[in-house]
Amino acid sequence: MKPLAGLAAAALALSACSGPADPLAGIVLRQQDSGVAASLRGLAVVDAQTAWIGAPDGQVLRTVDGGEHWTVSRIPGAEGLDLRSVHAFSAAHALFFTAGQPARLYVTHDGGAQFDLVWEDPSGEAFFDTLEFWNDRIGLAFSDPVDGAFMVLMSEDGGASWQRVRGLPDPLGGEAGFAASDTSVALAPDGCAFIGTGGAATARILRSCDGGTAWHAFETPLASGSPGAGIFSLAWTGERLIAAGGDYQNPDARTGTLAWSDDGGQSWQSALEPPGGYRSAVAVLPTDPPALIATGPTGTDISRNGGEIWIAWEALPGHHAIRFAPDGHAGWAVGSGGRITRIEIADD
Repeated sequence: MKPLAGLAAAALALSACSGPADPLAGIVLRQQDSGVAASLRGLAVVDAQTAWIGAPDGQVLRTVDGGEHWTVSRIPGAEGLDLRSVHAFSAAHALFFTAGQPARLYVTHDGGAQFDLVWEDPSGEAFFDTLEFWNDRIGLAFSDPVDGAFMVLMSEDGGASWQRVRGLPDPLGGEAGFAASDTSVALAPDGCAFIGTGGAATARILRSCDGGTAWHAFETPLASGSPGAGIFSLAWTGERLIAAGGDYQNPDARTGTLAWSDDGGQSWQSALEPPGGYRSAVAVLPTDPPALIATGPTGTDISRNGGEIWIAWEALPGHHAIRFAPDGHAGWAVGSGGRITRIEIADD
């Protein structure tokens, strides 16, 4: 592995902005060898040493040593399927949802030595975009509409069984989700769930704040009006909901790429200085003080004022997905051509 160049220059650029601290001070970026050349989008981070990645053609990548080594395996029977939604409970236990048909959920309990089929779509229409869990037992999986209605599945036993959630708002014409980064769903500890949509005349948030029983839809100012435009990623900071996206068919356009809400998604403000184009993933960067990071095929940006102003971070090239360990010590970004970048965050 080798540190990426340009970090110092990017840090100096951010230092010129108002604020007492540079959120990038002490961060080290390391390119890692994935062992594959595929486009990577499904990423789950257990801790600073352990991460799982779902890949095309039924491939699964895992590291237990911080990315020094990645093992690559293939789920039997999943050849040709793209594993874009991933949730990992530990170094041994992880779930993988396919994007597209056949829509299937696989589980491993032994670190990828064996995989079992947990759920398969009987309709032939599902297309899963995101898999998220509140805790070790309760989680949601979000699919594009099936039979004219959004499909959301809920598990209350750690993914062993799933039931379809009812009562979601009706989809608009062309409305669906995006499986670009496995982050179009955000879950808050108080039981709120947020789902981002696109592809319709308006990009919307679907919200439930009672654990998935009652749902409401709210419009956002993100790009809309074409099949490739909308919300691709959501992040919950603890106080603010961040929505990132744009139009992947017009990746350099900055309008409608980032907005934030301080009332749980009911009303929205667009970024004053948005990211440099379409962004497929946004996450809380666990620095001190915390910042936000958004990435997409054309680049990566940082905000340290809650998403209102974004500045390009030239040191980190564009990726598809990004996630951090719960302890905040490290994370990974994954992208095209098998690209994996480890993000190490120094202790105070």
